[in-house]
Amino acid sequence: MKRVFDDYDYERIYDKQLDLSTGELLEEVVRPQRGVAYTTATIKSGNQFEVEIYPSFRHQIPDMIRRHKEKKRESRECQKNLNDRHAKKKLFRLVHENFYPGDYWCTFTFAEEPKDLETAEKLCKNFFRRINRARKKKGLENAKYVYIIEEAERLHLHLVMDNGLSKQEMELKWGLGFSHIQTLNYYKDENFIGICEYMVKERKNIRLKGKKRWGSSKGNLVLPKPSKNRTKLSRKKVMDMVLNQDFIGERLEREYPQYQFKEVEIRYNDWNGLFYIYARMQSKKQRIRR
Repeated sequence: MKRVFDDYDYERIYDKQLDLSTGELLEEVVRPQRGVAYTTATIKSGNQFEVEIYPSFRHQIPDMIRRHKEKKRESRECQKNLNDRHAKKKLFRLVHENFYPGDYWCTFTFAEEPKDLETAEKLCKNFFRRINRARKKKGLENAKYVYIIEEAERLHLHLVMDNGLSKQEMELKWGLGFSHIQTLNYYKDENFIGICEYMVKERKNIRLKGKKRWGSSKGNLVLPKPSKNRTKLSRKKVMDMVLNQDFIGERLEREYPQYQFKEVEIRYNDWNGLFYIYARMQSKKQRIRR
């Protein structure tokens, strides 16, 4: 079996958003070198299915990698965009893999405003401990959850959590102010996607120094990993997809008939003239907690 080099940070390398409406791209990119094909990676998260198509090489291409490593620094905007994409994808996968219809999307506010974000964080962690003690009494495992603490007019907690306890029990265990708990409808696509986008959106003053923009329960969440398909796509087939974006959905639905196409994004690198295609699909079957 021939060795293939496809283990690199392709999202960083292919960092320019493709917009064919400008009509400028294809005349300006460098003609790709030989020895290039495309690897397909798929990531299944609950009822969601992602397809990533990106360049792979017969041999490592040190010039391409070194060119990016030797940059004195990425522009602040480029790095921010990359971080945002990584954060959104990770949260997207965690939420879709670990939560089901009937789980909760909660907003908890503080009747008495904490003096600072660190105090709010401690109060929230104490709340999670109370939840887990109540679950243990019922013979349940610790709660699965993903959360952010947001500072708008006042500090409040946004939380996705599995539904081991009733809404009334959740409200009682909070006990620090107002509660609003919604039952998730997993198959209204905008429901889960909207939650993920809300939790990773740009905010001011919502993170402690050195902390992520969102937090989660420890040790009980599964993060799906990409599965790489070594069957190659030729440059010609990928270019056909790039030039005919309106047909990508049809093509992917033929390739993965159990999924419905939702969206696609295409990025490129103007140094090597290669592309990165990201598509998201949704299962046609309902996912049920076993």
